[in-house]
Amino acid sequence: MAENNVINIDFHSHILPGIDDGATDVNVSVGQLTRLKKQGVDKVFLTSHFDFRKERPATFLDRRAEAYEKLMKVYDPDTMPEMFLGSEIYMVRGIEECDYKPLELEDTGYILIEFPREQFGTWMFDLIETLIFERKMKVIVAHVNRVTAAYKKDVCKNLFDYNDLIFQINTEAFRGVFSPDPFKGFDISGLKFILGTDTHDLGHRAPDFDKALKKLDSRSLSYIKESVEYTTAMLNRRIEKNRNK
Repeated sequence: MAENNVINIDFHSHILPGIDDGATDVNVSVGQLTRLKKQGVDKVFLTSHFDFRKERPATFLDRRAEAYEKLMKVYDPDTMPEMFLGSEIYMVRGIEECDYKPLELEDTGYILIEFPREQFGTWMFDLIETLIFERKMKVIVAHVNRVTAAYKKDVCKNLFDYNDLIFQINTEAFRGVFSPDPFKGFDISGLKFILGTDTHDLGHRAPDFDKALKKLDSRSLSYIKESVEYTTAMLNRRIEKNRNK
């Protein structure tokens, strides 16, 4: 369980039943949630995939609400983390002016946005700049460890220049006997990191939050742990403040 008053939050999960390629039914959802609780997770964000190209926000929100209602019927606060709604927004061209408010991570004011599975294009940074500089939005980059694996080093260095962003790391980045530093060769001093399991099922993509925490205790990764704890605490304060308004 969480120790030393550290709040553990899973900022990225696919636990809502039947809404995307995550949990197929409520039984899988329950299994994911109980595992997270046992692994020391206090709060979890339910960030189902959302793609502006495939459906309207209103349709997605209706589907999400229906799935959440199903999950709440079996929710047990004693054996499961506290749940918060959210979404994982797929980055596509032309979505700069969309209404993101209903898609935010609940009580944080941040959106979680996923880089597309395609070659890098300058439009991606143009979109980020529009969101954070013109629209004054708060943005979290989903599973940044996959971004550093997919794009060239100079692209990633430019991404890390946006210190207004928060970078979510998947716990999968720390699997294996020897955990490599997913940011080796990058200057990431002062950047804000958080963790997310990106859990989809109870098999290969089951929750493994505890394993990541254990690996972050290593001396070589202590700088990431410090950033994760600091940023998570900051966001948790926002959550508590906003929901007590």
